[in-house]
Amino acid sequence: MITKNHLSQLTAISALWVFAGLLTALYEYFFLANYPGVLNTAPMNEFDLQKNAVAAMGGLFIGSLLFGFLELFYFQKKIVREKFWVAILKKVSIYSVLLFLLLGIISLAFNSLLSGRSIADPVSWEKTQSFITSIAFWHPVLPILSLALLSSFLLQLSERFGSNEMWKMFTGEYFNPKEEERIFMFLDLNHSTTIAEKLGNEKFHGFLNDFYHDIAGVITHHKGEVVEYVGDLVIISWSFQAGSAETHCLNCYQDFEKVIHRKRETYLTRYGTVPEFKAAVHCGEVMIGEMGKIKKSIKFSGDVLNTTARVEKVCGNIGAKLVITDNLMNLLSDPPYLMEKVSNVSLKGKKAPIDVYKVVV
Repeated sequence: MITKNHLSQLTAISALWVFAGLLTALYEYFFLANYPGVLNTAPMNEFDLQKNAVAAMGGLFIGSLLFGFLELFYFQKKIVREKFWVAILKKVSIYSVLLFLLLGIISLAFNSLLSGRSIADPVSWEKTQSFITSIAFWHPVLPILSLALLSSFLLQLSERFGSNEMWKMFTGEYFNPKEEERIFMFLDLNHSTTIAEKLGNEKFHGFLNDFYHDIAGVITHHKGEVVEYVGDLVIISWSFQAGSAETHCLNCYQDFEKVIHRKRETYLTRYGTVPEFKAAVHCGEVMIGEMGKIKKSIKFSGDVLNTTARVEKVCGNIGAKLVITDNLMNLLSDPPYLMEKVSNVSLKGKKAPIDVYKVVV
């Protein structure tokens, strides 16, 4: 399924590759065409900058789509949970093989069928072999492999740090802190201390890691952003518009349960237990800005986060799996869930009690 996040990533990849095509055409025009001594090439008297730019940009646009679909719809499923450099090395190796095969096939077709010869003609194979073993073969190979390496590197970084946060750090959007209205979900595993004692440190780490990997696609699908993992707790955030639209901030909880239910047998086989969790969702104004010197990141601060954390702690006390606050209830328009109001709930560290809603999902 193609999501909005996939489309934005695909657009960024295509823009990078098309720009590289333009740079390649400009390089050929200003250096190779006008300075025949470079690379010992003959003068390209009939070089047409416009035509070559269109050809280079068009070719790399097609290449970017092939690369993007491989990255987003194949490698994200087949090459996951690998070391950073191992994942990039595997991808570049696959791209190298595919590129060599593709150029070899194109060369053979050009030297045989498109030149009026048979594929079995020895001359066709001789000319193809001559091209593959010549310096000319590397003229298209090196730029494309460099682009694939750079694009893979950037995608790996975006997966490690979150594409939204990486882009915001790059553009400096939150270099100066600003106040924004956000929705937060605190999703917490139940009985984590008991499970950790039963499994031991190493297996419990694997248990948490599997859980976080399994719900990642749901968070992205519902337009959420992972703010932070804190032990057995994950903090998820939405803008008011993204979280309230189609009730994404609540629907994602239901989809978490569906995903874990599908993986039930896997968890039982590996760990002898299945993740159970509870969550609190609250909204309001927070400060967002870059924070820290070492391992700088974009951080949220404000009373909204403290309140969400306190509400999550009372889920068990009121017998709820999912709880939302009165603030969020006022934001959502006709949520498709049964809501049971619980009035005057006391929160640790808060003077005044608040009203919350148990959500039946």
